Amino acid sequence: MANLELTESDGGRSYSPSPGDVVVVQLPETPSSGFRWQLDTVDASVLAPAGDSFRPDQAGLGGGGIRQLRFTVVGPGRTSVRLGLRRGWETDGPATRRFEVAIHVAGD
Repeated sequence: MANLELTESDGGRSYSPSPGDVVVVQLPETPSSGFRWQLDTVDASVLAPAGDSFRPDQAGLGGGGIRQLRFTVVGPGRTSVRLGLRRGWETDGPATRRFEVAIHVAGD
């Protein structure tokens, strides 16, 4: 079991983790602006959401930090992890930024 850690620079790429691995997406965010990274698409039969947390920068209150979304590889198949940076109350609105990676998990 391994962690596959992805950052903003990894967007647009493809990855092939193994069952039991954990995919960790870490993206910059400033929650006090009202904008948060939100999950738009993932096939939960391939990657099961396993957590969402925020780690503030050293600056303290009102500052930015890193949003961390975790997914456990639970089965074979192909899926995309698509995230959008938008205000929480604008779930239908367009994202100001996007992040997407392709995931392929080989079968037995």
